Amino acid sequence: MKKMKNKWTIFMVIVLVVGFGGFMLAGSENTTSNNNTNSNGEFQIVKLSVENGKYVMNPSELKVGVPVRLEADMSKMPGCSRSIVIASFNVRKTFTSTSNIIEFTPNKAGTFNIACSMNMYKGTFTVLGNDGSKSNYVEQAPTGGGSCGASGGGCGCGG
Repeated sequence: MKKMKNKWTIFMVIVLVVGFGGFMLAGSENTTSNNNTNSNGEFQIVKLSVENGKYVMNPSELKVGVPVRLEADMSKMPGCSRSIVIASFNVRKTFTSTSNIIEFTPNKAGTFNIACSMNMYKGTFTVLGNDGSKSNYVEQAPTGGGSCGASGGGCGCGG
């Protein structure tokens, strides 16, 4: 009977240790779910959509050095507008219904371009300096692009 009691005690200790470990692990996941934060815990959430053939970012002013989470509204992103390029920050992605988020950290201040990979849809956004001031730097708009399907050519990105 004593051996049975010892086995039962050992079993309960193991269950408690495993259960406690799982509880601690689950708790740590909640504290690190925003793994794209800076030392101050800041995170810039930006909504991306297309209006009248142009990219709209809300907000359109970002802070230098603070991670950005760009979330595309797929219901407002037709055709090739889903394939974006932000060349100044080495960002390139084609959004899908299951992958509509980009994360990056702007490391310089100024006004920068966002465009589709075909350079048909375009937009700009501003990254403010550390002190909140606007930089005089304005990225040169890429040349090229086309009619986006008008006159029978282009990428057919209208729909």
